[in-house]
Amino acid sequence: MSGPTLSVIVPAWNEEKCIARAIESLRRAATFYERERGAMAEIVVVDNNSADRTGAIARECGATVVFEPVNNIGKARNAGVKAARGKYIAFCDADNQVTENLLVLIHDHLEDPKIAGGGTWIEPERRNFKISFFYFIWGIYVTFSRVGVGMMHCRKADFEGFGGFDESIYAAEDVQLAYDLKKIGKPRGQKFELIKKGWIITSTRKLDQTPLWEMIVKLIGFGFGLQKKIRSKDYCEHWYDKAAR
Repeated sequence: MSGPTLSVIVPAWNEEKCIARAIESLRRAATFYERERGAMAEIVVVDNNSADRTGAIARECGATVVFEPVNNIGKARNAGVKAARGKYIAFCDADNQVTENLLVLIHDHLEDPKIAGGGTWIEPERRNFKISFFYFIWGIYVTFSRVGVGMMHCRKADFEGFGGFDESIYAAEDVQLAYDLKKIGKPRGQKFELIKKGWIITSTRKLDQTPLWEMIVKLIGFGFGLQKKIRSKDYCEHWYDKAAR
């Protein structure tokens, strides 16, 4: 077998407690992918200037590791794509797990000429009122905007064609990617589509750390002047100042 067909990029900042679990989950999905499609997937972890053993643990788990010294999620994701060898790329957070069939579904999605790219369904690892409320609001947004996130995926050539992630953005860069994919797909008769037969299981730690009132204020705030706010590191401090737990 030659090089990988699919590259999974995992940005990671101080994720020594989660990264091994994420890689193990992706390796199970990669084994299933190879068996079902005869193709190979690689895992590229981007150590985004971690102060812990994130990079070392990722190497021990068999991932390719690259280093990005500037704490910015767009820069980290772009660094991973530069190192990626596959013609298809997908993005997975370091605190996520994936269903065994997800890489197969992503491969099949990107083999379809009617698809520009997509995301996946998201299932939180546990639920309570606050978590369910957040995903209820998110579901409304997905329904009306016709975009979503989860494990974002597209063709590497397309990603490089529109310049990748906007590195001036500190949050919601995956939502911006969805709109970029819709934009390039429209004149080609392609669509952005969510995969629902496989999904990511995502950590709820950020929601656990955030009071309900603060979460509501942030969600409402993003609705007014979104483009300005996602470019403000102060407004997006929640994603950068709270250490992984």
